[in-house]
Amino acid sequence: MKFPLFFSRESSAAATRARQDRLEKAISESLRVLGQMCTKLADAVEAQRLTRAGYTRPERFLERTDAKKG
Repeated sequence: MKFPLFFSRESSAAATRARQDRLEKAISESLRVLGQMCTKLADAVEAQRLTRAGYTRPERFLERTDAKKG
C-alpha cells in the first residue's frame, strides 16, 4: 500500500531552496548551541582550576600571593 501524501516530494526549484534553507538554519542553530555549551564547559574548567589554586570566593579580586622579586 502506498501513502502518496507522506512520501511525495516537490522537486521544484522553490521546494529545493526551501529545504536547503531549513537545513542551513538547523545547522547554524546547532552550531550556536554547541558554541554556548563549549563556553559553559570552558568556564567550568576555569572555575575548577581557580578553586584548586585557592581562589574560592568569586566576589574577591584575584591577587598574586607569590613574593615579589626585587
